[in-house]
Amino acid sequence: MRIITASLLFATLVACGSQPAAPAKPAPVVDTTELSPALAPLAWWLGDWKGDSATEHWVAAAGAMYGISLAGDTFEVMIVDDGEGAGPADGVLRFIAIPNGERSVEFKQESVGASTVTFANPAHDDPKAITYARDGETLRATLHGAKDTTFTFSPGTRTPGPELEAADKAFAADVAARGAVGWMAAFDPKGGMLRKGARIEGAAIQETMEPVLSSGLLAWAPIASGKQGPIGFTVGKATYTGKTPDDKWDSTYVTMWRQQPDGSWKVLFDTGRAVNAPSAPAAR
Repeated sequence: MRIITASLLFATLVACGSQPAAPAKPAPVVDTTELSPALAPLAWWLGDWKGDSATEHWVAAAGAMYGISLAGDTFEVMIVDDGEGAGPADGVLRFIAIPNGERSVEFKQESVGASTVTFANPAHDDPKAITYARDGETLRATLHGAKDTTFTFSPGTRTPGPELEAADKAFAADVAARGAVGWMAAFDPKGGMLRKGARIEGAAIQETMEPVLSSGLLAWAPIASGKQGPIGFTVGKATYTGKTPDDKWDSTYVTMWRQQPDGSWKVLFDTGRAVNAPSAPAAR
């Protein structure tokens, strides 16, 4: 909750007479200002990437990186940050994988290079480590396990979702007005969240949010969005203001949305991370 896979075509025209070459397509602008000092060395990772069977979209938000993989009607949420819970960041980079919003698996920083980073979790069955590396316009994600598997990506595009951002803002307004009832009303019938790493659904969502939303105001707004077919996402920032002066915190979030038969969008999955005081850049 807001509280936590074709190459780019470089075409060369065959000159015919004095016909000029086509102008180069400008590279998309990627916002790196939201990266914390520890995540700044990973700026090469941000942006939109296209693979053979899926796309990945990496967005920075207040010190965290959110990766959304879209493939048909399935998705995976990935988070990279350098802190756990509230308080100052500890500088240890973490990669959190949440396939289809079912469960979360955490991998911790093993090594960081100029354009490569590896995260490991020896206790996990498979994979035991994940490496992302960029070579020019190629991004590779390698899963290290019983058999290494590499997925290759080239620069891609993202279809913005203004209707998703509008739905997200309406979600926030309804929660401000009705608390946990408004929160529950925004969810898809098969929507879910994570609580202590395990998925919760149905009435458990409202029960989980009731104590938080009855004790203060949770306000948020999206800063980025994207969609592919019936699945989309918003990434944003949130602030919680409790009834006492010291009960206040900031967080970032990613919300996955699914289009409904009537054309509207409902929350399919929601998670986020606390905003931590920045730490030093990750050691290489």
